[in-house]
Amino acid sequence: MSFSFRHGDVAVHITVDAADGPSACRPAAGPSGGETILYPPAHADLVLPVTDPGDVELHYRAGLGSWRSGPGEGEFSRWAGIPYGLLGRHLVMFLCTEAFRCRTRTITLHPHRVYAFLAGLGSLSEQTVRGGWFTELEGQLQRTLRHGWIGEHPGTAGTLIASRNHRSHGLLDSTSRPPAITLDAEFAKSALRWIPLDSEIVRILSRHSCTALDIYAWLTSIGTSLDDARHFTWESIQARFATTSAAPSPGPATSSPASPTSRSASPAASHAAPTAGSFTASSAGPFTASHTASPAGPFTASDAASFTASFAGGPAAFRLTFEAYLEEIRKITTIPSVTADASGIEVRPSTGCVGAFHSAWPHPR
Repeated sequence: MSFSFRHGDVAVHITVDAADGPSACRPAAGPSGGETILYPPAHADLVLPVTDPGDVELHYRAGLGSWRSGPGEGEFSRWAGIPYGLLGRHLVMFLCTEAFRCRTRTITLHPHRVYAFLAGLGSLSEQTVRGGWFTELEGQLQRTLRHGWIGEHPGTAGTLIASRNHRSHGLLDSTSRPPAITLDAEFAKSALRWIPLDSEIVRILSRHSCTALDIYAWLTSIGTSLDDARHFTWESIQARFATTSAAPSPGPATSSPASPTSRSASPAASHAAPTAGSFTASSAGPFTASHTASPAGPFTASDAASFTASFAGGPAAFRLTFEAYLEEIRKITTIPSVTADASGIEVRPSTGCVGAFHSAWPHPR
């Protein structure tokens, strides 16, 4: 894949080699044919914000824990911030997958590998690179390298990166030597507990929304160690996912179709994912997806209001939305068996999931 665009006054041409795709790890054959990428359990459990939480030291998730921001380098920014949206999630996946490929805590941040990974997941395309995307990428990368987390239980705090080379230019400045990034020692020790995700499933769900991707990662995390049924109340599920979700801003009828989270309160968040297919509200849930343009067009104001109400309302309204996401995920991949009732959901390892998650662990090239 290759495309050209202008970055300021500079003409840029990017060619993404298939060998540099979403992962440099070879997974066991999967149903989608995608490669395996890795994601930390803490991120699947605590769930990153969808929109920018702002210049804060801590971003608290009630009953779950807090995201912690590292100190900022800018003159007017005290805190670096917390990664958010699809781009923030994809960058965390890149660092974990690249560290596994290199089999070392210290990795070199080669720009072409970052670009290739993001292109494979859809964060980088001809549609996303315009309008300050590279500035957003640099900022999100700074956030990703500096953020940490504090769980509700003692001993569950952590951070992603222990150290990195300081540079006067951007981290992805191709005119200077790529920086070296060293993972935190305790975080690196947890590598065998990182969640194996299918890159093709991640790419498809990223077209839908952050929430669809978060639910897939969370259920996959549960499936890696599920021996018996586990029950989750609707209140606990809503606390995990609803508070990080954002409805799309209604667009004009002439605008291009957009995913539920590609337009948000933050201008930078609009570059988190490319447009892909159209999404229209339905009585079954927040969206129905197609990979071609829909006569219904983009989200309207009433669609956005309905989507927001389903997440901000009570457990009954949230249940309909959550089950609609589950149906979309089931169409493209195998997840644990989920049974819903008035009190919540019961998750059991389905027959198709037995050994599927551990067998998806990548083999290094």
